[in-house]
Amino acid sequence: MTDLSSEDSMAVANKLHSAIDVLLIAASERDLDINTDDLKGLCTKLKTARVGFPFVFEEMASQHINRLGSVLLGPIFTSQTHPWPVDEDSNPMAPLCQINTTDIPRQLVGVRGVVQVWMAQSGGVHGDVLIRVIAPDEFNIDLLTPVIESEADIEVLLPEAVEWLREFHANAKPTKAQFITEAAIKLGQPNADALAEVDWDEWCRLADIYGDTYGDDVVMCMQITGFGDGRLYCDMSKDQQQAMEHLERLKKKLEKKSLNDDKTLIDLLGEAITVYKEFLGVCGELAYPALFGTFQQIQYEAGGCDEPFICFESIGLREWGDGGNAQVFYSQDRGFTFDWSCT
Repeated sequence: MTDLSSEDSMAVANKLHSAIDVLLIAASERDLDINTDDLKGLCTKLKTARVGFPFVFEEMASQHINRLGSVLLGPIFTSQTHPWPVDEDSNPMAPLCQINTTDIPRQLVGVRGVVQVWMAQSGGVHGDVLIRVIAPDEFNIDLLTPVIESEADIEVLLPEAVEWLREFHANAKPTKAQFITEAAIKLGQPNADALAEVDWDEWCRLADIYGDTYGDDVVMCMQITGFGDGRLYCDMSKDQQQAMEHLERLKKKLEKKSLNDDKTLIDLLGEAITVYKEFLGVCGELAYPALFGTFQQIQYEAGGCDEPFICFESIGLREWGDGGNAQVFYSQDRGFTFDWSCT
């Protein structure tokens, strides 16, 4: 991935849009073998391309999470002024994430402090979502209140989003991997995975002992420790990629004909191909969850929404419905909003 600034990356996307647009105008005057619909669709997607930063996180037991930091699916900050929220049926809400804005690579105009996203069991078809911002002067360790105690099943839009709450107030226990690794080292293996490779039966025996002793494995939470390098996020389909790749074959075909009438078109094809390769160089791997960026269109288009603040795909094995995704949006006029869709 090419190391460019956010402004440079967006400039490449805009340059590709212009190159395709000019090419389509020229191609409309000729009977050319290009997929006009897919190229026009790509131009639409390029308008919503945004630089994003994938979450970098460390998995750990809920008791070890720093509730003043950025957190995904774990215990977050509460205080007397900002207590643990409950839904309209008085059930505790489930924290989806907390983002400390002092840690993010690009600041939001008018937003300082921490942004929290909570999910409810009740309200709407799949439960309401609460997004609140806690100002810096209301956010410090001296104001921190305990994590709520609840034995109830809290079932929200994202499955098992708050399973960790059951064990938060219980005695700490090792994870299954830690337990088996400790035994593996005594057997001359560096960790649980190495033991599984050389002696699967012993690994299974130790796993059974763990279950008999501790029950289910520890439900891990995620401490967000930073954000990866910025890269351009663009919801480009496979058909749109193939339409761009076809341009190179078309260019070679026209060059073989060597007709003067084709020179301008060959130059336009060459420009589009060159900029497209530059564009691919600034995209990189589109990893999620991500700060900013953009998302795959399912039931609504990015062009009809405010700019994304967070883009979610599935989180581990947890999915937003059937193959869905979710987003937290932000604008100065509307503030924070949340939406999701599935196939």
